[in-house]
Amino acid sequence: MNSPLDTRPDLLKKYDRPGPRYTSYPTAPQWSSSFGPQDYREALLHGAERPDERFALYVHIPFCEERCYYCGCNVVISKKPDIVDAFLEHIAMELALVAGILGEKRDLVQMHWGGGTPTYLNVDQIGHLFDRIGAHFQIDPDTEIALEVDPRVTSEEQIRCLRNLGFNRISLGVQDLDPGVQFAIGRNQTEEQTRSLYEYCREQGFTGINFDLIYGLPSQTLARWEETIRTVIEMAPDRLAVYSYAHLPENIKHQAKIDMAALPSAEAKIALIALARRLLVDAGYNAIGMDHFARPGDELCIASKDGRLHRNFMGYTTIADVQTIGIGPSAISFVGNAYAQNEKRLFKYYRALDRAELPTAAGMALTQDSLIRRWTIEQLMCNFCLSFQELADRFDVDFDTYFAEEAPRLDELQSDGLLRRSQDGIAVRPLGKLFIRNVAMVFDAYLKKSDCNTQYSRTV
Repeated sequence: MNSPLDTRPDLLKKYDRPGPRYTSYPTAPQWSSSFGPQDYREALLHGAERPDERFALYVHIPFCEERCYYCGCNVVISKKPDIVDAFLEHIAMELALVAGILGEKRDLVQMHWGGGTPTYLNVDQIGHLFDRIGAHFQIDPDTEIALEVDPRVTSEEQIRCLRNLGFNRISLGVQDLDPGVQFAIGRNQTEEQTRSLYEYCREQGFTGINFDLIYGLPSQTLARWEETIRTVIEMAPDRLAVYSYAHLPENIKHQAKIDMAALPSAEAKIALIALARRLLVDAGYNAIGMDHFARPGDELCIASKDGRLHRNFMGYTTIADVQTIGIGPSAISFVGNAYAQNEKRLFKYYRALDRAELPTAAGMALTQDSLIRRWTIEQLMCNFCLSFQELADRFDVDFDTYFAEEAPRLDELQSDGLLRRSQDGIAVRPLGKLFIRNVAMVFDAYLKKSDCNTQYSRTV
């Protein structure tokens, strides 16, 4: 299949540059280590001021038995099961500290366990962690409860345990089914392992099953990538996340094990995602946001069509205006209009909690300008449009006046066919969806002050 940019290679060259993924704004490199435990405590108090405030909980479980070369997550490689005991003890400490500041048992509308590999925990440890969370937060039958699993190490017993506890969404790490690609990234996972776990999740009643795929990995070709996509379509997960590989060996040292000569070019990456998009849409999936696909009738599809899609550190969601609390090493919170990230290293995380302190390592309290730009970027990244009237209603600002400095760059994007601007707002065009990170970058007030080349992956 030809790339959709075959006729405009100049655009590919122009817009293939380092840039944020905007899981947050301001992005993590802008956060400060001067934002500490007391700042996070004040943010928690501010976020809990309203008794009807909604909360989401993210738990980071960092352990993996082996390291995949492509991985950019904060992980701890170990094959010693007893490492979990100290971890769970300190997770319980952090939960108690946070709950004590919130002052009462709060309802959770969403909970997500990520990693690492959450199923590194055995069934007793999974149950213990769930009970500790339930001691401090209210988990209702309609709470969205999700976690990430590695089909290579997840057992049927663990799946039964998770389902019995009330987990209703599960995400299977797949990346690519091609053995050659798997060898190149240090992750050997057979199709049978993926298929077997997927089918067992279905048998146990999981109705929200997601596959994670990655394009731009070493040794990927259109022909073999097509085989992966068609096999995945045949399995029929409810959702797919098709992420662009971020190669940053300067910051992520183990990525140096990947042969750069085997990485696809920018043109090849565009062709890979274009192929995946065409095959998935032809199979009945709807394209959602920047890199997700879901079946018609899925709540993400409905929210996307209605312009109600949102995004947080747990991914795309229909849940808006929620206070997100991160628990565990490197976990990130967004609460009380502030970001707070925990210590990444286990020993530092443990040391803070042993002193009965919140393990906050960095963060940022958002100014009104940052809140305006954060909302603007989220609208473009999630719904591919921006209503000037909604901006005015929310923040009492006029778009043309407030973003006067951005006008020339927006005009340039419009002339390149990436967006259409009217008196009512901005609509991202189909071509612009491929470069949505570049569109969002127009509104980033920090990019001029920072060195993108060493901090962010390429936008294509």
